[in-house]
Amino acid sequence: MDDLRDYVDLTFNQDYQAKDQIHDKKQALLADAVNYRETGILRKGFVQDFFAYITDLTFQMVSTGEDYYALFLNDMVREADLELPFPTASVLKGNKILFLFNPLWFVELETREAIAMIKHEVLHILLKHHARERALKPKFRKLAINLAMDISVNQYLSHLPPYVERINSVNRRFDLQLRTGETLEFYTEAIHQAIEEHPQEASELTESQEVNYAEVHDRWAESEDEQQDEVKDKLKSTLRYASKNGIPDEVQKILHDQTPAEVPWGRVVGKALRTLPKGQKKTVTRVNRRQPERLDLRGELKNHIPDITVAVDISGSIDDKAMNGFLREILSLSRRYKESIRILECDDAIRRDYRIRSLKDIQPLLKRRGGTRFSPVMEKLKEENQRDTLLIYFTDGQGERQLELRPIHHKTLWMVKGDKLSLADPHGEVIYLRKETPENEPTYGIQVMRAMLNDWAR
Repeated sequence: MDDLRDYVDLTFNQDYQAKDQIHDKKQALLADAVNYRETGILRKGFVQDFFAYITDLTFQMVSTGEDYYALFLNDMVREADLELPFPTASVLKGNKILFLFNPLWFVELETREAIAMIKHEVLHILLKHHARERALKPKFRKLAINLAMDISVNQYLSHLPPYVERINSVNRRFDLQLRTGETLEFYTEAIHQAIEEHPQEASELTESQEVNYAEVHDRWAESEDEQQDEVKDKLKSTLRYASKNGIPDEVQKILHDQTPAEVPWGRVVGKALRTLPKGQKKTVTRVNRRQPERLDLRGELKNHIPDITVAVDISGSIDDKAMNGFLREILSLSRRYKESIRILECDDAIRRDYRIRSLKDIQPLLKRRGGTRFSPVMEKLKEENQRDTLLIYFTDGQGERQLELRPIHHKTLWMVKGDKLSLADPHGEVIYLRKETPENEPTYGIQVMRAMLNDWAR
């Protein structure tokens, strides 16, 4: 027993001494960084000593169970850039993945903050943010994309530096109600709209003396297309190498949280968020219009939450497999919105009308009957004067060839579990539910991760 106690004490002392040495190295580098800011002179050998510190940090990560990220970093080319507007960045270039550090910023981080920033950059790579950012740039503000990318990964991390944006800080700043587990594209659309409504709050993020959030990912522009063979092969080899000891919990959680529905709801409903104002919501970021001198009164903003009606075709032509797919999509919607969703079950007439807020509100399906008519739903919404409703109609596509009336509601999205919609003029957008998702869909990055994980498991 005495020998065992001696061994345990020795192991503890070794770990303590290693952490103490890392701390001493960091303090010496921090003194160099302070001196550089004051004099403009950087000690010779500073960069080499910095990367020696990073190597020691990766050894500590391995000893504390963060070996996935340590191995990932070990398989990348490390470079220093004193002009980098953020502690870390990454560039995909041919058969190399560059992990960029700004040593002047990085040495200011506490050890757990430094590890969190390494994990932050690795998750950007895992989620294919370099390619997805490139696809979003023509349509959205750079600030919105940068914020969306960071909150997409930061929601899975702790101990981040205080100047790094999180989902709660973005919600408070822009009076939003974003939730965890959404796609990058969904966050980008919502934040883009919020920036237009809150320009002052946006300027605080770009004019801050600490970090300009419009520039934090500028070096990413040097990345090459991830579909190039060299880049693709390097990514796969690095991912396999990093995962040889297992996949960390947060990566598994990303796959669980962001398992996509068959339809890109973020993109489709995002349009409705911008075009279907429903009343007003109170906000502390605007003064009251009638009494602007009263700072204790809250102002108002348009509340861009769409009124959603889901029509489900329960006719005899819908099989059980298709019906289960419909319900899966409805549940995907019910998790996203705090407001209730109206459900209309119909075949040649409306058979049931109720609302759901969560899974427990879903009622057992009625017994299926005869054929399919789409017009009763349109008639119902017209009778109720539901002009601001977004109608999502799940069907196998087999019904009338012509609607009996012209719909008055805002928009119809036809979700067709079949080869063709029978309507000659659907008066709306038709989306065919497929198992495959093309590479330009918002869910592509998650699907690539899942495919790679399946490869690793084999």
